[in-house]
Amino acid sequence: MRSELPGGLIGLTCHLPGRELASAQLVLDAGAGREPDGLAGTATIVARVLTEGTAQLNATEFANKLESMGATLSAVADLSSLRLVLDAPVRRLPAAVELLAEAAGSPALDEGEIARLRRERLDEIRLENADASHRARVALRAALYDSADRASLPTAGTVETVTGIDAAAVRSFYRDTFGTGTLVLAGDVTDAHTTLAKAFSGWQAAAEPSTPAEPRFTRGPRLVIVHRPDSVQTQLSIAHPAPGRDHGDWAALNIAAYVMGGGLNSRLNAVLREEKGYTYGFYAGMQSLRRHGLLIVEGAVHTEVTGPALADTIAEIRKLVTGGPTAEETASAVRALADAAPARFETAHRIVAELASAVAGGLPVEYPSSYLAALRVVDAQRAGAALAGQVDPDGLTVVAVGDADRIREPIEALGLADVEIVED
Repeated sequence: MRSELPGGLIGLTCHLPGRELASAQLVLDAGAGREPDGLAGTATIVARVLTEGTAQLNATEFANKLESMGATLSAVADLSSLRLVLDAPVRRLPAAVELLAEAAGSPALDEGEIARLRRERLDEIRLENADASHRARVALRAALYDSADRASLPTAGTVETVTGIDAAAVRSFYRDTFGTGTLVLAGDVTDAHTTLAKAFSGWQAAAEPSTPAEPRFTRGPRLVIVHRPDSVQTQLSIAHPAPGRDHGDWAALNIAAYVMGGGLNSRLNAVLREEKGYTYGFYAGMQSLRRHGLLIVEGAVHTEVTGPALADTIAEIRKLVTGGPTAEETASAVRALADAAPARFETAHRIVAELASAVAGGLPVEYPSSYLAALRVVDAQRAGAALAGQVDPDGLTVVAVGDADRIREPIEALGLADVEIVED
C-alpha cells in the first residue's frame, strides 16, 4: 500500500500476516553521487554516524534503547541512495520506528564520533586494499569510468578523499541532501500508516531530489595490471557496460550471464576449473547501478597460467556472445534465477530489501515481481540476442592484480590492448 507521510515522504507498506518480526528501510536521495568533489566517502561516514546518537540520546543511550526493544538499526550508502535499515518485533514497532525517525531527523553528528569513524574508515581501506579481489574491483572502476565520474572511485572513498572529511563536511552533506525519500515497511502490521505518520510527524523535506547523471565510460578495450610483487595468484576482473534494470534486455542478460559464470556448471567453470584446473572458481553476473548495468566476470588463477587463463576466459565470452546459450543451459539458468527466487522472500527483511532496491533504482514497486516474470519467459534465442546486442567481446575492460614482472609478457602476447601498469 502506498501512502503520503509528513514532509513529503512516501510510505510503502506490505502487510504480512503472521510475520512477527517487522522490517523497515528509509531510502533517502542522499547517495554518494551527491558528494562534493574531492570528498568521496562522505555519504558513508554520514550513514555510519546516524546510529551514533541523536540530539536527544547519546550513542550509548541510543544503543541501549534499541537493544531493550530487541531491535537493530544500521545504515549504508551506495551511489544513488542512503538507507537506514530497521528490524524490530511487531509489538515494539511503533517505538522502534520513532527511534528510526529520530536517527534520521535529528542525529547528533558529534564531531568526536565523526573523527573516530573517519579513522576507522581509513583503517578499513588499508585492509580492503590488501585483498586482491577488492583491489581488482577498485582498479576496474577506475579503468572503466571517466575519471570525472563519481563511479570511478570506491563508493566509500579513498585514503585521500576520506582524510579530508571533517564534521563540517558531514553536517553540510546532511543538511543539503536529507529530506526526499521513501519508507518501506513489511510485517504483520495492520495500521502501518498511523505508525509511520506519528513517528515522522516532524519530518521536513528541505532537500530537492537529485537527477541521476548519465555514466561516463572510458570505452574498452583496456587492459590494466596492478603490480603486486611476488603474488602467487592473479586476480582477474573483467567488465563491459550494459543497460540498467529498466531495459527490456535486463532479464535476458542475467540469464546469459548465469550461463557464462553463474554456477559450478557454467561455461567458464567447465573450462577454467574442471578442464584446465586454472582456478577454484570463476564468476559472471550482472551488476545493477542507477542508470546502467555492468557485465562482471572475475576469478583468481595461478600466476604461471595467467596468460592462457585470460585467453580462455575471453574466448568463452566471445563464444557465448556469438553463438548464444543452448536451450538446456537457458532452462537451467531460468530455474536457478527465477524458480528458486521465492525462497529469498521468506522474511520481511528480504521483502523490504527488494522493494527498497527498486525504489533506490528509480523503479516501480512492482519491479521485483515483473522481473521474475520476465526471467521465466527468456528462451535461448532471447538470451543470445540480448548478449550479442549489448556486449562487444572486443570492448572489454580487463584488470589483473598480480606480479607484473611475471604476467605482463604473456598478457601482452594476447594482443588484447596496450598494457597499463599501476603500482599497488
